[in-house]
Amino acid sequence: MKADAAARRWRIASWLAAAASLALPVAAYLLQKRELDAAMHTHHGYVCGLPYLAAMLSSVLFAAVLSLAAMLCGWRAWRRLPPRSIARTLEVAAVGAALWLLLLLAGAISALY
Repeated sequence: MKADAAARRWRIASWLAAAASLALPVAAYLLQKRELDAAMHTHHGYVCGLPYLAAMLSSVLFAAVLSLAAMLCGWRAWRRLPPRSIARTLEVAAVGAALWLLLLLAGAISALY
């Protein structure tokens, strides 16, 4: 297999993982929210907000893990081809945006406590 074909496959995998890191956590959160709303209506009362918070945080963590996978695939494609442009470097950083945002959020929360 040629190096450019392998790099192209890794780059496609990176973009697919980046798209999944945007779509799948949102879908998972909406599904969990719908189930929590159904449980609330079944019991004829209100549900504590902690399950909603847990659903949101688990979706954020899921997005960060998928974003990390996208960034690693993009990094592998970036390393396979020698001419490494600034645009490709920024692309690898951009597909890892959810991971960077999670790290920023974790740093802000830890600074509060």
